[in-house]
Amino acid sequence: MFGYSPFIMTRTGLVVLTLVAALPGCALLRRPHKPAPPPPDAARPVLKHASQLAAERAERIRSGKVVVTPTPTLKAEARRSRPAVRLAPKPGEQSIRPDILMVNDTVLTVPEVLYPLRGPLEEARRTLRGPALRRRVAELVREAVRSEIGRLLVYHKAIAALGDPQKEMLKVFVDQEVERRVTRDFGGSMARFEQHLAAYGLTLEQYRAGIERAMVVRDYTTEMLMPRVQVRRGELLAAYQAHRDRYSTPQARELLLIAAPFDAFVPPGTRYSRLDPQAQAAARLRALKHIRRAYQALKTRPFAEVAREFSRGPHAADGGSWGMIGKPLKKPPYDQLSRRIFQMQQGQYTEPIETDVGYFIVGCGRIRPARTVPFEQVQDELAEQLKDERFNRLAARYISRLADRAAISSLDTFIQAAVEAVVRGTWPPGAGAHATAGASPG
Repeated sequence: MFGYSPFIMTRTGLVVLTLVAALPGCALLRRPHKPAPPPPDAARPVLKHASQLAAERAERIRSGKVVVTPTPTLKAEARRSRPAVRLAPKPGEQSIRPDILMVNDTVLTVPEVLYPLRGPLEEARRTLRGPALRRRVAELVREAVRSEIGRLLVYHKAIAALGDPQKEMLKVFVDQEVERRVTRDFGGSMARFEQHLAAYGLTLEQYRAGIERAMVVRDYTTEMLMPRVQVRRGELLAAYQAHRDRYSTPQARELLLIAAPFDAFVPPGTRYSRLDPQAQAAARLRALKHIRRAYQALKTRPFAEVAREFSRGPHAADGGSWGMIGKPLKKPPYDQLSRRIFQMQQGQYTEPIETDVGYFIVGCGRIRPARTVPFEQVQDELAEQLKDERFNRLAARYISRLADRAAISSLDTFIQAAVEAVVRGTWPPGAGAHATAGASPG
């Protein structure tokens, strides 16, 4: 608004003067009429053709009467024509190392690019060899470098618009995020965290700078792109139908078991399968008597109490509960045993069942009915998910376009340095105990 007001005032003033001068009887603005003097020479000048003027200029240059000077370049034009990314060194500067990229006077190093990729890169090293490994690493690195260049360009554009109070608040947010990650993944030990970073060739300052860039870029692109993200009700319904299982809970039943495995009734240090037939028969008899006592106890005592006392199998301490299952288990003999509870009522239990490995009593605990969450209860959650997905795609495209338009003359050299560091095993430089300490701080 303010940038255009002088132009509007000038035009307004001219219009007012013109209107006032045109009013009849305005003596203050009217001047006495004087006839215009005749021109000193009424002869029409002779106009020369462009080819004649060019020939005359060329003759004056050849004769030395005219010295040709280069057309001056305005400073503003020079600033506009300068590429956003400077990679070549200025005169007098040392050559930039191949493992360093300069983006708007910000140094981007190979470890900064590789650190967020450490999971996929380790997977590639573990599963691939030779040319396949090199291709996969190059693919990951190239995309990461391209994205990071775009983010740096967005960051410089966004940070320039922030005032000092906003920049101070940004530092506070970065401190809080670093503290949260150190607490979560390194037990609150900043020393352990810095050792972890050093093992990957990073400093704490570089890590903080990466978090700051991520915060600024996220806020900037959200403010700029989120208004363009719209989700219609029909799209929400389609997403709900496509992921209906996510919002549906099938029926489940609690599996209860009291176990008397034959191995629990053999002499210590032996196995039922290695005993002679007579010893096996004795073990089976002891297991049968034990399970019958448990079955009798169930007539007067709760299942969980009896299981804690008599069961010799897994989950005895849990009252024989194997938790809720929606379908039979797969491992024998539990596949056939667990199948029975889907034909039972809550609280029912079987008589002792003999299997190849022992005797069991199967009980059906709680029954949780099938349930589907209505669309109305999840539409807001779905809307946020779809908006986030679309925003992320828009932001990725925007950042990629910025990177594509940047003049990156030594990009291939930088990418090659990063790929070689991974393939040859020189990155991470301090691989060892500290490289994998803690969870991965994102």
